[in-house]
Amino acid sequence: MDLQALSRLLLASLPFLDGVAELPPSHRIASQAVLPTAPADFQEHAAYLRAAEREVRERARPEQGGQRITQEWLQSLRSRDCQWRFRFTYDEILEMVDAFDIPEVFTTSGRYQFEGIEAFCLLCARFRSAGDMYGLSMQYDRSQSAISECINELVEFLDDRWEHLLGCDSEHLLKPSELARYAKAIEDRGAPTQSVFGFIDCTIRRICRPTWFQRQAYNGHKKYHALKFQAVMLPNGIIGHLYGPVEGRRNDAFMLTESQLLDRLGTFAFREGVQEDAPLEERVFQIFGDPAYGIGYHIMSPFAGFGERTVEEKEWNGRMAAVRIEVEHGFGIVANLWPFLNAGWKMQLYNSPVARYYRVGVLLTNGLNCLRPNQVSQYFDCMPPELNDYFHD
Repeated sequence: MDLQALSRLLLASLPFLDGVAELPPSHRIASQAVLPTAPADFQEHAAYLRAAEREVRERARPEQGGQRITQEWLQSLRSRDCQWRFRFTYDEILEMVDAFDIPEVFTTSGRYQFEGIEAFCLLCARFRSAGDMYGLSMQYDRSQSAISECINELVEFLDDRWEHLLGCDSEHLLKPSELARYAKAIEDRGAPTQSVFGFIDCTIRRICRPTWFQRQAYNGHKKYHALKFQAVMLPNGIIGHLYGPVEGRRNDAFMLTESQLLDRLGTFAFREGVQEDAPLEERVFQIFGDPAYGIGYHIMSPFAGFGERTVEEKEWNGRMAAVRIEVEHGFGIVANLWPFLNAGWKMQLYNSPVARYYRVGVLLTNGLNCLRPNQVSQYFDCMPPELNDYFHD
């Protein structure tokens, strides 16, 4: 008989006993933590028992409290405090809310209402930390359910509204005049070619073991369940193309084919004012990736295959590797800014918009880069567009 069953038996027997027998020493301390001196009246004792059982059944959680996020409160924060909490200063938060077209009053499906600036700050605060969401409830005076609903629905709103920015935006970020500027910046940094305007790679985002389709989500190389995204990093520090998610078991070549990226580049990635009989390098723009991507009209990769590399080939590979590392830095910037995206144990595929989390994390990173150029932009000395130009041009 366990301790709780024994406690109920003793309490139910109190009205019929002159005194309560002492428990064995092995149970005495534990029982005192659960059952203080029992009241003499049986009805009071029964009520006490029900309350004790209720308390045991309830999940431990903190009390809601703290400071509600308002524009006045944000303005009162020191810049470094605001930036630590949300990754943006007060003025940058106002600019981001305006650029993202977040409504002044953001209403969720559960009829929770948030000011647009509060909803954006809660999203940033959530992405800022991999901790428990109850921490936000303690800090910002909103219930856990309200915060969760606000963040998930704002993520869906932003991804639907701005998904075109993560496609091949040939009208703005990837128009031929901009491609020429990117290629020049990469060449000036030491690349042995003048046709490469960006770097392609894939990133693997860990998730919880899904309830269904576990084999499809399992990545044999990393040995965990995951989703994969394909990205093109531009020398101005912006991820100009993001395709995904796809199942974690898929390889890079499959993603390149499914994304139809090369087909789209074939419609606009050409130099302006160059004759058709000019050398290929002078006519087209290309992306650069690892050897798994192969070589094509609009894609280039290092010298690979069997056999010894020549001195020239080794030198060419080395110079391209020195600039290609920036695509890894781009993925690292997203992960370092928003640790929540790395919390694979929280990414439950059928309960949360897991893929949208990463896509919106990239949008936030691109927006922050427009306000404060990151290390990729500084390395290539290639400035990103203004914030409003990036979102609305």
